[in-house]
Amino acid sequence: MKRSLLTALAILTLSPLRADDDTPVPPEIQALAEAFVSALKSGDDTALLACWHTPETLAKLEEAQELAEGSTPEEAAKDYQREIKNQQRDHAVILHRATSIRAFITKNLGDLAALKLTKVELDLDDDAPADQPTYDDVDFDLTTADGTPIVISIDDAVQLNGTWKFKDRLEERIAITLPNTPD
Repeated sequence: MKRSLLTALAILTLSPLRADDDTPVPPEIQALAEAFVSALKSGDDTALLACWHTPETLAKLEEAQELAEGSTPEEAAKDYQREIKNQQRDHAVILHRATSIRAFITKNLGDLAALKLTKVELDLDDDAPADQPTYDDVDFDLTTADGTPIVISIDDAVQLNGTWKFKDRLEERIAITLPNTPD
């Protein structure tokens, strides 16, 4: 736990370096962010994972990509199974990190239920295909019970089959901004 606190404190020096982001947040992403924060606060891991695309959905995407690149159906099926396992492992990591974030906030920054989403920041992925819009580096600016600003991040938000959800992992770090000290 001390290492987590030291990591969080080390990030403090990087907080002022965050650039202002002009990317507008679509209403679907705002609603997804609110669902994520609500699930984080409540400790509802099922609701938390519902904010992510399922392992099967992401594995089907990988399989389709493999077939489009000329892989045999057998090779694509192997990749499908491997991707399912990778995504299930990622979901386990997400749950572990969410539990750690909850514990850290509760222990050091007050009541988890008082956590408030103040802003969502994201970057449009210019390299994403037109049929798969993607946002990189989804940041949730939050305030804790004692008013401390923190930032929690997720790698990507992706629209698949008409639904926006997260892809990849919940970041292992949170950024904390300490108040200015009086002169």
